[in-house]
Amino acid sequence: MSLGRVLVEKFQPDVLEWLSSRAEIVVVDPWVELERWEREAPQVDAVISRKGKITREHMEKSRGRLKIVARTGVGVDPSRIDLDAAKEHKVWVTNMPGSNSVSVAELVFGQMIALVRHTIEANRAVKENRWGDYLKFLGTELANKTIGIIGMGNIGTRVAIRARAFEMYFVVYDPYIPEAHVTALGGRRVGLNELLSESDFVTIHCPLNQETKRMIGAEELSLMKPSAYLINAARGGIIDENALCRVLTRKGIGGAALDVMDNEPPAKDHPLFLLDNAIFTPHLGAVTSEASKRAEWGAAEEVVRVLEGKPPKNPVIQI
Repeated sequence: MSLGRVLVEKFQPDVLEWLSSRAEIVVVDPWVELERWEREAPQVDAVISRKGKITREHMEKSRGRLKIVARTGVGVDPSRIDLDAAKEHKVWVTNMPGSNSVSVAELVFGQMIALVRHTIEANRAVKENRWGDYLKFLGTELANKTIGIIGMGNIGTRVAIRARAFEMYFVVYDPYIPEAHVTALGGRRVGLNELLSESDFVTIHCPLNQETKRMIGAEELSLMKPSAYLINAARGGIIDENALCRVLTRKGIGGAALDVMDNEPPAKDHPLFLLDNAIFTPHLGAVTSEASKRAEWGAAEEVVRVLEGKPPKNPVIQI
């Protein structure tokens, strides 16, 4: 007997096969089929969301049918789900803490190296038969540089561990963790302004909420070294994109790597795209086979658990 109707995205075949043996599944890619996602979301008993957004309107239209929204990732900010509405409508919301932390941490170092070794421009030069341009791509080493980590949760901790392997120093801004957690790994806990002014690289790993929205604006960017780089693989709303565009335009910092943006997907004519000191990826921090497997299986199991009348293992809210 089917446990109900479940809206899912394009997940791995074995996950979908397992889930379809227990429930009716509706597979929709919210990037490609947004109208269909909007139509289907209020007509299901559960949603498994990687990128798809669930709003108050969806829950109201559901009229009590929706039981759970299971996130495959960690973030449960308004860019993904309306938590206040979920509480009001008694919809379980779950996430998968730690499932993507290795993948995101590794992407951070990939982007750092891409920035300081100019690998994107160098790749283009080789393909355009400009081998002799190699001296234009003079880079810098990561070793003996300082990386500032904003947010020392699962991902930030893994960034710190990898920073030591690259022979880097690290400082941390996170008012919600014990200082011993930082010092045990060989780092220092500092204030945000101190982190920004000291660091050669600043990487963001905190959630998006009222406290962190636009946390990095014009004033904060002005504290960074002209040679420093900014990496954001958390949420776009944490950085003021207009301020970042201005500081990059005048070369106020060395560059930026953004895996996330205010609006996803961003407008084709976004002013940041005109700059040669910014690089982008389409929110793929967690897009590895290993992270996807952990996240998709975990979220699918949460959905089945709730539809069987059991409480979830990783609730974000209590209902």
